[in-house]
Amino acid sequence: MSKFLSLEWFKGTAERAIEKVVANKLESLMEEEEVPTSEQPLYKNLKLVNDTLTVVMANGDIFSKPGATEQDYFTVSLAQTKSDILKVVMTPEVANQRIADDAELKRKQALLKGIKLLEDFEDFIVEDNVVYLAGTSRSLPQLLVEKFIEIVHRVGEQMADERTFEETLNQDEEYLAHKRFFMWCCLNPRAEVANELYRFLTDNSFKITKQGFFVALRNVVTLHGSPELVHFVSNTYNKVKAVWKKSPDKYTVFLKDGEYILVHEDELTKTETRTSTTCPDCLGDGGWDVIDDTEDNDWFDCPECDGTGEVEEYTYDEVWTVNHGEKIGGLTELYLDLPNRAENRFTDDWTKTFDIRIGRTVSMPMSECNWSTQDCAAAGLHFTADQIHYVGCGDQSVLVLINPMKVVGIGQHKGRCYEYLPIMTVAREEATSILHDLSFDTLELDESYAVRELEGLADKVQEGFIYEAAKHQFNLPQISSTEIKSIVNSLESMKFEISKRIVTID
Repeated sequence: MSKFLSLEWFKGTAERAIEKVVANKLESLMEEEEVPTSEQPLYKNLKLVNDTLTVVMANGDIFSKPGATEQDYFTVSLAQTKSDILKVVMTPEVANQRIADDAELKRKQALLKGIKLLEDFEDFIVEDNVVYLAGTSRSLPQLLVEKFIEIVHRVGEQMADERTFEETLNQDEEYLAHKRFFMWCCLNPRAEVANELYRFLTDNSFKITKQGFFVALRNVVTLHGSPELVHFVSNTYNKVKAVWKKSPDKYTVFLKDGEYILVHEDELTKTETRTSTTCPDCLGDGGWDVIDDTEDNDWFDCPECDGTGEVEEYTYDEVWTVNHGEKIGGLTELYLDLPNRAENRFTDDWTKTFDIRIGRTVSMPMSECNWSTQDCAAAGLHFTADQIHYVGCGDQSVLVLINPMKVVGIGQHKGRCYEYLPIMTVAREEATSILHDLSFDTLELDESYAVRELEGLADKVQEGFIYEAAKHQFNLPQISSTEIKSIVNSLESMKFEISKRIVTID
């Protein structure tokens, strides 16, 4: 009855261009130029005696290559970078290792310099080159530190108004997304999961949402024979938000010629300007018959046309409803009602016991989940990004929203959590590619879930830490109640940024 509206269709019909600047600034931030200048030559001395090439570098390093040729000599003399020289005077294996070591050294130097940059902001505390988010006791993973340096550098380059750097930074969506992501990580009682999670997300190209959650994929099994409306509504609702950056409230779903179609509110009616001389008050009748209490009829002439039924020619707009077929309902109301629809029923392929519905959270008891670095055969709700076939052999791919606080295990290609929110079905051929496409901006997808997650957050966190402390006999990194309260209060500020119209998803 209906087909998925593909990502390419949404991109091709987008009503405005979507641009997202994604660039890694860490290396370019502090990268040392290797191009020689008159003040800084690459080498001090170069000579070829018999078949021995000797190079004295500007920093005092001396390289000697027996069996050299005149071509080696001229290659070094024309070299533009140190790595060009190393490739001549060393074996390929040694040269490549030396180049890699130099690159790593430069990256660390850039990182240290970038860390000094973060020290200038109230959101960060630096102790012995270890970076902490203010108000937390867990150190930031190095990859996340590098991401913050990249964001800070980008924001600094883009500043163009009177706001301070700090104010500009705290209005940047990518910065807030990563800041909130780590706050949620701090509320995860398993410190080892929180430390590995950002590495896992980076390696597997996951995206982080505005409120600090992340979007992943998994497969499910269809229980109902014809969930076409579920596919259309969930797919379209999220693509309207993530690709077009529009409000789903402005769209209506119709069924026409056996296909579901999406119609913007401006296309529900048509307006034509017409001219007329017919009196608009009496509609050309010239007046009205009025029946009084005695049931006698009295005729009253229309004062607008003096009883003639005609006036001077005028223009008016005629509006009529366009026939788009059978009206199914508003896109937003249909999406919020999905958990109640009989055809919105899926399950897992392994146990076939989970009740999975788009728009309603799926969960399992924390006590039944276990920590493991295995990709398969470990208890928990599985998710992935690129390797969709790793997550069950179901017939339908689903996009899910996950709170970092609820992740219980990280493998190589797959992770596990104890709760996720299915937000849309996605065509199998799009399942892997959709999260790599910058036009699909997941920053837009998490407002309702954020409201739900903030309810009773402090109690949920305390419960999780108490459970983990009782279950495991290892030194669990502690987080104080004061710290929990500080993080929860910071996350609570999200409510002021979310529309008052948000309806909480059960």
